[in-house]
Amino acid sequence: VLALLTSPLSLAELESDILRRVRALLRELDGHHPSCQSDRGMLRWTLHKKIDQNPSTSCVLVRILVKELERAERGDLRHYIIPLLHTLMYTLIQAPCIPDELCARVYDFCKRLLTLPKPFCTIGLDYASRVQVERTAPGTLYQRMVISEQSLPSVPFPYQEKIFIFADPELLPEVICNALVTDTEAAQVSQSPQGCMSCVVTHALQAALGDTCDIHGLRARLQALPPGDVEHWFQQVVVAMEGTGSEGGSDRGQHTARLERIYRGLLGSSPAGNAPREGLQGTPLPNPSISFHLWTEDEQLWKELVLFLRPLSQSCEPDCLGQDMDPLEMQDMLVDCGCCEQSRFSVLSTDSGIERDLPAQEPCARCAPCSPCAPCARCARCAPSAADLERSRLHRKGGIKKKLSPLESVALLQAGSAVPGGKPAGNLPRRAGMPPEPAAPLQRLHTARVVLLGDDRILGRLAQAFHSLRKREARRVFLTPRLNLQLYHIPVLPGQPHAADHAGPEELCEVARYLGRADPWYESNINTLCHMIPKLATMPSSPSRALVTDLFLTDVIAYYARMGTQPVCFQVHSVKV
Repeated sequence: VLALLTSPLSLAELESDILRRVRALLRELDGHHPSCQSDRGMLRWTLHKKIDQNPSTSCVLVRILVKELERAERGDLRHYIIPLLHTLMYTLIQAPCIPDELCARVYDFCKRLLTLPKPFCTIGLDYASRVQVERTAPGTLYQRMVISEQSLPSVPFPYQEKIFIFADPELLPEVICNALVTDTEAAQVSQSPQGCMSCVVTHALQAALGDTCDIHGLRARLQALPPGDVEHWFQQVVVAMEGTGSEGGSDRGQHTARLERIYRGLLGSSPAGNAPREGLQGTPLPNPSISFHLWTEDEQLWKELVLFLRPLSQSCEPDCLGQDMDPLEMQDMLVDCGCCEQSRFSVLSTDSGIERDLPAQEPCARCAPCSPCAPCARCARCAPSAADLERSRLHRKGGIKKKLSPLESVALLQAGSAVPGGKPAGNLPRRAGMPPEPAAPLQRLHTARVVLLGDDRILGRLAQAFHSLRKREARRVFLTPRLNLQLYHIPVLPGQPHAADHAGPEELCEVARYLGRADPWYESNINTLCHMIPKLATMPSSPSRALVTDLFLTDVIAYYARMGTQPVCFQVHSVKV
């Protein structure tokens, strides 16, 4: 693998090499590739790494993939379409610059998929909308992926994503768990928010200006700036990119003019086009935010999801929690989460619920010299009328009030915060007879991608945790309206099964085999990790082992979480014996 990545080739030889690798991918989908089972899945990875080393050839790969997709469409080879389309979109996101005519061919092909049954039509619709956005504002897909995966501050695009890897220490050997912990931590060490912002700025400017962009001078300028200035230019680029996508009449020329002004502001008065022609230079895609967890507690999944929505630095602050939760919900979340040790006390109520049983009202300041039983005639506020006294005898105090749902309470708070002066929405005057405004739906700004490593037994544990989560949400909703939860499964067999397990290795991964039959892309890219992860984890320590594992394991997990867009639904049942 390392020899294939480092061998220098000319442009013609490189194009022939890329075509040969794509054809090898197709043979792997047919099951005719001569490579052994443990080496499958490396073909796609080496292909993308080859493009990363020479980003100018990304257009060559996109053109070859489009031709193969059109050939598969004419030959009714549908099992080629989804794997090739995922490879194409992953290349398109990372490519420094793609001609518009090539993007138009990709867009037309995705539109033709709408005439096919599921999942081709759903994936075609999703990718067609993405390609259309990329044609209007090149670099938008890269920018949105980095912003959401790194949780960068952005008002126009406030989405956040995180990958949670869960492994059961009772099912996987310690050496595999340690290797995965080391690899996921090493992938996050060399990244910083300022570095990710610089990547977004660099990729967006090069995607808009092409080879006229002085990529080396731009990188040097961003590295010399303080963090505050880097964030300023990052926000300028994000506003320009998202503004182009939101304006229906905006074209690519206006988008290029906006980014060229930002480019001149960064590098001074030198316009684009004076840069030395060194070809397109790629901007690496940062690794997503990945956390590895050993599943030792039953409620660990729920706790990690709550901490993702409410970081530990904010979980104990009532002001942060009280923005969209009532006190009871906040108290339940804090106690169940374990970040705050708060006791619950039962309070005995002596209130009968009748207004006339209330204690006497204190007089106002003007009536302080008077007796509470005989207030002065000048103060109408302290002297109840006869009609008020009659109504107090006939009406009960509201003891049970309707509790607002989290969606209604959040909408009420948002409406109150939009009022000048900070007055709550309930104090605003409203004409009689006007119906109340409907509550705005709560946006799911957070996406949790939970990746399960292991065999079918960890999926059984996931089913129990998911069932418990749904029961908790039915009692008091918290995660459901706020979080988009997506589940992923990577089969891992450490070798020989335990003595207590009478099932063979193949019988312990029935769900993964089913997913492989439902999706050829999963079979060729994810199902092959079943024996590869234990093999890489147990390799002896060497420079080549560090290079392969640090790149391959994190890259494949990130590739699966980013491109796994075809859902497969399962029914979860709870059986008591």
